[in-house]
Amino acid sequence: MFPSTTYASVFLVLILCFNGVSPSSTPTKIGEGYRLISIEETRDGGILGHLQVKQKNNIYGPDIPLLQLFVKHETQDRLRIHITDAEKSRWEVPYNLLPREQPPVLKQTIGRSRKNPITVQEFSGSELIFSYKADPFSFAVKRKSNGQTLFNTSSDNCDPFGEMVFKDQYLEISTKLPKDASLYGLGENTQPHGIKLYPGDPYTLYTTDISAINLNADLYGSHPVYMDLRNVNGQPSAHSVLLLNSNGMDVFYRGTSLTYKIIGGVFDFYFFSGPSPLAVVDQYTTLIGRPAPMPYWALGMFHS
Repeated sequence: MFPSTTYASVFLVLILCFNGVSPSSTPTKIGEGYRLISIEETRDGGILGHLQVKQKNNIYGPDIPLLQLFVKHETQDRLRIHITDAEKSRWEVPYNLLPREQPPVLKQTIGRSRKNPITVQEFSGSELIFSYKADPFSFAVKRKSNGQTLFNTSSDNCDPFGEMVFKDQYLEISTKLPKDASLYGLGENTQPHGIKLYPGDPYTLYTTDISAINLNADLYGSHPVYMDLRNVNGQPSAHSVLLLNSNGMDVFYRGTSLTYKIIGGVFDFYFFSGPSPLAVVDQYTTLIGRPAPMPYWALGMFHS
């Protein structure tokens, strides 16, 4: 689906490997995250905010000091959360390759923080609700119909992950998950269990263009999307999360949390509300494009 990452990102991975640093051995908590310093509504019905790093550090390079946050309910069943450098353009999946709405143009001046900043705020759509905390910045996505939290990036002292990290060649963000959530996806690779995610298994997305003969190997494309199936008071419920990022990444699923560690690009999340698996697939392919139909002759429909 997406092209391979840049040579610079590959070089970073090689440096880590030669120094005996594997992705799984990276520190679980890097820095203190960001604080929200301004937020406003946009003319197209979204919200635009700016984030400032709380305390700089040089682990995996310097932090990007200012970030731009853009949130919009693009449809009744799709929510987008886009976070990038507020002052410089960064690599994204090309908009002419995957047509989609573009976030607001980067601003040269950053708004000042409010004297009494709002610590909790909600931005509601038809079914999905975006909420955030200002300091340290974190966000959550909830379902309006049953109150379920689908995605939650806040970090507590007892969590095995830290606050959001945004550097030139290292990005990290995590979400809490309930124990009864069943996750499927994060292709394209050869996992022994198939498409169902299991805690502790490695999930590396890095296109290598090889055959599927070996287990735990990356294949032809990168599909950083998963479907989450839950039983909520006896009722089945499905939703999906896409991180639209074509750079190499490791995704760590611990059963009660999921962490993305990426070597470039931006955070560009799309949330699809479902609530059935079929509805999730329909909403997802509405964004990325439908698969090509099979030719009739491949189904045996041909004349002798």
